[in-house]
Amino acid sequence: MSTILSAIEQAAAGFNGRFALSALNLQTNEAIRLRADDVYPTASVIKLPVLLTLMQQVEDGQYSLDAPLMLRRADKIGGSGVLQHLSPGLTMPIRDWAFLMMSISDNLATNVLIDHVGLEAVNEWLRKNNYDDVLLQRKINFDEIARDQRNLGTASPESLTRMITAVFRREHVSPAACDKMLRLMDGVGSDRVGRYLPFSPYGSDEPEEQKLHLAGKTGSLMGLRAQTAVVWRGPWEKQQGFALTVMTAGDPTPERWTPDAPGVLLIGRIARLLYDRLLAEEASGQSG
Repeated sequence: MSTILSAIEQAAAGFNGRFALSALNLQTNEAIRLRADDVYPTASVIKLPVLLTLMQQVEDGQYSLDAPLMLRRADKIGGSGVLQHLSPGLTMPIRDWAFLMMSISDNLATNVLIDHVGLEAVNEWLRKNNYDDVLLQRKINFDEIARDQRNLGTASPESLTRMITAVFRREHVSPAACDKMLRLMDGVGSDRVGRYLPFSPYGSDEPEEQKLHLAGKTGSLMGLRAQTAVVWRGPWEKQQGFALTVMTAGDPTPERWTPDAPGVLLIGRIARLLYDRLLAEEASGQSG
């Protein structure tokens, strides 16, 4: 354990902000933690509990994923996403709003879904499922976020890793709902957690036993990058992989929103170290 923690600290030596990590070996339940209980601003990672609350309400029969929601002029908000550029009156099924929220982190879709499920319902779901340090403060409001990055949401890496692990292990809502959520997050964070990982080329005929998968949710604000994710190889039943959450904040590097932001690179380096320790070594041992 001390070896991997030392390697992670060394990989972060040139990072000038603060960071925390919670990771879990899915096969052995070995935990790898660095300041994992520290509470950070979540940025868009808070969209994961919004999705979970949505799926819980669908499971409870409150509405269907096929139910329509309409884009209103009053919903307009900037930042990430495409809906801000589309015309009011556009109507889509809820499942499409959820896809846009998770796959491209569309902020307008997020605010519409928070209105739909209810902000307090999200926090109630979090309380009922013992995520006591995870909190959705409000809908996305960039004036409020500029005052304090905690004004969107807050969480610890430990809680977010437990949450994404529960989705992967089909322990929240229902197995079918968890599978749907993983599909909505498929490949999200390929520029972060997946940055240095050996994924197969598109269209590869690599056997399923060897395929590497990624599902997660990212977040970005000024000087802040975060991601929670699950990385696994082969079929779900083998549980061969790891879950992780890396949260960074306070990076003083001038913010240019580039793919090579220091927090992005740090997340990628940490994920590669975990891959080498938890997946590459297992694969090597099995082949030997």
